[in-house]
This record gives sequence, structure tokens and C-alpha cells, in this order.
Amino acid sequence: MADPPARTGPVSILRRIVVAVIVVAFTIAAIGGIVVLLGAELGSTAARVIGTTAVVGAFSVALLCCAALLGRVLQPVGLAGVIVSAVAAALVVWTIWYDGEYTPAWENVQKATWTAVTLSAALALACLLLLLADRRRVAVRAGLVVTLALFAVVVAMIVYLIWASDTVDDEIYPRVLGIAAILAALGAVVVPVLSLLLPDARPDALSPAAIARLEHAARARGIRPDDLVTSMLATADPASGGTHDHT
Repeated sequence: MADPPARTGPVSILRRIVVAVIVVAFTIAAIGGIVVLLGAELGSTAARVIGTTAVVGAFSVALLCCAALLGRVLQPVGLAGVIVSAVAAALVVWTIWYDGEYTPAWENVQKATWTAVTLSAALALACLLLLLADRRRVAVRAGLVVTLALFAVVVAMIVYLIWASDTVDDEIYPRVLGIAAILAALGAVVVPVLSLLLPDARPDALSPAAIARLEHAARARGIRPDDLVTSMLATADPASGGTHDHT
């Protein structure tokens, strides 16, 4: 069963705003990159413009991934991803155009930038996986939980590595991080595949045999199956709760 929409009006407006901002920002960045490539020699300014274009494009994808959850039960996660991705993009663009001194304060800004980039990438992938949160199959739900837990472990380890690299064991820590990242990537692939191979059973839906019987009866009468069902429902007796056999 699909997630019910959450407050369709405001959510629809928010989704449109997010998409509009992405399109406008990427269009401006793309035009700037094309103008630079067609214009003067490729110096440091041109490299920065092209880098900005690439950054805006990459984070636009992350924003779209997070916006996919808007209007669903887990909308707060998607909204958090949108905000984090926007902040990360702004910090990376600031880093590209920064011309000041590399002070301890700027070092902290760079650490914050890499932290935001890490969170943005993780949230973008998590939002795509959370589109499967309403699946009922045990294998899909268990795989989703395990994969998201691995995402959390990888993110925590990377953030710790960014802010406290001096305290990390150079021998064990990278191995553990690598194993967790590989397992997380594996889960990100396996869970969607499982959701395709193990679709949810719908006890309230018509069986293939019933659908085939309806189609056969409709063909025999020279009408569409929808018209046959409409006719059967119209001639049903709601008072007694029974239906007549028209097949």
C-alpha cells in the first residue's frame, strides 16, 4: 500500500518550490559554465565557475532524491535532506571561491563542509530507500532496516574521521569503515531488487484468475471489462448485500 500523502496543498507547493529552485540554480550555473568554456582562456576563475556548475549539478540530484519523500509519512527525513543538501552545496561553493587565509577557523569550516557533504550523500540515498518503507515483505523490511543502520554507522565513522583523525587507529579503523561501507552499498542494491522480486501480496485485489474471467466475459458481450464491472455493480442488490451471477 502506498504512503498516504501528507497535507497535499502545502507539500505540493513546497515540492514545486524545491524543484523550481533546483532548475533555476542549475540553469544559471550551466549557462555560466558554457560561457566560460566558450569565452576566454581557462584560468583559475574559469575553473571555479566550472567547479561551481559541477557542484550545483551534483547537489541538485541529491535535492531531488530527498524531495522524493515530500508528501509521504517520512516527509521530515526528506525535508532534512533538502536542507542539509542545500547547506552542503553552499559550503562547497564557498570553499571553491574562498581566497582568504587558511586559519584554524577556516579549517573548522572545511570540516563542517565535508560533514555536510557526507550527510547529504547519505540522506539522498536513504530517502530513495525509504520510498520502500511501506513494503510488507519481511525480507524487504529487514534489509531496509539493516541497510539504514549500516548507513548510520558509515556516516558516524566518516564524521568522526573528519573531526578527530588524530585519534584514529590507522590499521583497524579504515578496515572497519571499508567493510561497513561495502555492506551498506550492497544493501542499497539488494533491497530495491528484493522489493521487485518480492512484491507485496494484496489480499483485497482481484486474483489473475478472476481478472481473466472478467475479461473473457467482457469479450463475449463485446464490451470493455470496466463497463462489465460497472454494469454488475449497478445491478447488484445493496439491500441484501449479494450480487447476481452475470457471467
